[in-house]
Amino acid sequence: MHNYPIELRDDLNRTLIKTIYDFGIVNVPVLAARLAGRHCDLSLADAERLVLGFAQFYSAPIEFDRSARDWRSREPVGADNNGLLLDIVENGFGRAA
Repeated sequence: MHNYPIELRDDLNRTLIKTIYDFGIVNVPVLAARLAGRHCDLSLADAERLVLGFAQFYSAPIEFDRSARDWRSREPVGADNNGLLLDIVENGFGRAA
């Protein structure tokens, strides 16, 4: 990270912390694309490596969903579970799978 501008590091850090707090999980390809879009001198591959590295540093759960259709529509994680994302998948009978 020492070869990248401090603005990039700060942007990545802020974005990751907000994502972890709001959603409880880091979608690496989506955040990398956003980061690369905001910093034109950063390649997508480098952005993915940086996002993954910072997510691992924070011990955040990660996912690799390039479609990300449902990721943006997820409700933020409430304070009642201290930022952990607890996805409950319901089966056809309405019970947790």
